[in-house]
Amino acid sequence: MDALDQQLIAQLRHNARASIAELAAQLKVSRGTVTNRIARLEDGGVITGYTVRLRPDAVPDQITAWMSITVEG
Repeated sequence: MDALDQQLIAQLRHNARASIAELAAQLKVSRGTVTNRIARLEDGGVITGYTVRLRPDAVPDQITAWMSITVEG
């Protein structure tokens, strides 16, 4: 990964729904460059998926719990 890949990942972290054209404009590269780099990062397992973050109260019927397990020995 080079500096451009890192900048691309940073942009995707900020907005994973950004279009290829938006990403290319922000990074000042061609749309083909962005498309190829995203494909390479996905194929290489660096980008493993895309997700949606919801407000905690957006799904009121859902139960959320945090657990911690300590293993000794």
